[in-house]
Amino acid sequence: MFSSHAAENPITDLGMRPARLDHTFFEDEPRSRLGALLLRKGLVTHEELDRALAEKEEGELLGESLVRLRICFENDIARALADQANIDFVDIGVTSVDPRAVVLLPETEALRLRAIPLRLHPDGDLSVAVIDPTDDKLLPRLKLATGHPIRLLVTTPSALRAALATSY
Repeated sequence: MFSSHAAENPITDLGMRPARLDHTFFEDEPRSRLGALLLRKGLVTHEELDRALAEKEEGELLGESLVRLRICFENDIARALADQANIDFVDIGVTSVDPRAVVLLPETEALRLRAIPLRLHPDGDLSVAVIDPTDDKLLPRLKLATGHPIRLLVTTPSALRAALATSY
């Protein structure tokens, strides 16, 4: 029996490559929503996103892959992550780090959590700059390690490395 479905596929009939990955699945996954957000903001194309996902190294986050492949700037990724998490972006290369806040998080924990305390507020809250606010385990670990309620901020990985190197 003849199936009419094969003749009705314009993609294969024209000899074109299959359509790009469907990125709508990002909406249901907290870490992967970054790809959908970057697409909506016009910071990446579907093809660039596909490439970054395909060439992502083991343990590498999508944003890190996009920066390594020179598809996006580090600052764009950090600002998109801040938007995604609905928190503020901070340029800790410009903002000073309060030494009284830094001592509240031991250096080993700061390096492990990829975070640096910036300010201890009068109400006892501690502002902490991080590079991945989508990590569900990060906030509880920071609260436990510092003993303070945490106000998360997002910064770039290079700014965090520089701040860690000069603050500890």
